[in-house]
Amino acid sequence: MTAPLVSIIVPMYRTEPFIKECAASLMKQTLTSVEIIFVNDGSPDESGRIAEELAAQDARIQVIHKENGGLSSARNAGIKAARGRYIGFVDGDDYVADTMFERLYKEAEKGRLDIAGCGFYKETPLKERTYVRPPLPAGRVFTKADMTDQLTRAHELRFIWYVWRYIYRRDALNGLLFDEDIRFAEDSPFNLDAFRKAARVKVIDEGLYIYRENPQSLTEIPFKPYLDEQLQKQYEAKMAFYESNGLTEACRTDIDTYLCKHQIPMLLANACASPQPSHEITDHIRRILSYDMVKTAVRNTPCRHKQLLTGERVVLGLCKMRLPILLQAFFERKTKEKGSAEGA
Repeated sequence: MTAPLVSIIVPMYRTEPFIKECAASLMKQTLTSVEIIFVNDGSPDESGRIAEELAAQDARIQVIHKENGGLSSARNAGIKAARGRYIGFVDGDDYVADTMFERLYKEAEKGRLDIAGCGFYKETPLKERTYVRPPLPAGRVFTKADMTDQLTRAHELRFIWYVWRYIYRRDALNGLLFDEDIRFAEDSPFNLDAFRKAARVKVIDEGLYIYRENPQSLTEIPFKPYLDEQLQKQYEAKMAFYESNGLTEACRTDIDTYLCKHQIPMLLANACASPQPSHEITDHIRRILSYDMVKTAVRNTPCRHKQLLTGERVVLGLCKMRLPILLQAFFERKTKEKGSAEGA
């Protein structure tokens, strides 16, 4: 059997309301030489049954059923089954333009690329769309030396976010898999390694992927009890990557600034969203301030850093002074203000 040009991996978990539209967009691809790998990650709904029905209609579809292991585990199952020259990822609650994989495949072949990417649309439940341009300059081919330089600003530029806006030459991945211990924001550790391996990278300024904003998704729920552990695992994976590639010193400022701008406020806001009593939330904030990744980033990042907004500078200053009660008051006030605005 002739190998497909692109393998499209679609993890499924509680995707029943969306999977038919996702599948339809893949089955209509103008690049017909694709294989569509649905990975049923132990979904308790009818996602697996729907995928099997679709496979009976289209020989390019295969379905993998497995016990629930998380998004990284599901994607890895798809990677191991993939036969295509290139690999792409689509989340089961999203969908894509009919031309997505033809456009990316042609760019990859023409430019001898290891990674080709595009822009995407964020779509609300009301079908309102906002275009998000690629974070790397479109139309330029980045060589290995270029990408090494870009990796020192990977968090600032955010090009390591979202594997679904890229296709990857399978041979260039050289056996790379997702870290299955990381179940939140798992794309960025994978992409750090993928972009490091890539000899040539290019993105195009076209919105070919449609990302649904789903208020029921794991990233949107107010309190995530697993967040502290998961962000520390993500951080440890990134630091191990930097160390193994001799990039720790070059990338230190980038990851420290990202922690102070995004992840430390995320951890603190998450703690304040907990249903626990107030004194336990205060204790939780003290624990957050004691994490090695937090202490290092807070120590290394000046409050007047140009990337930080006013509120982020306030939070960093309170972290430097180790004032958990004031941090708690700050985030609880922000939550009340957000609630008032949403209710207006």
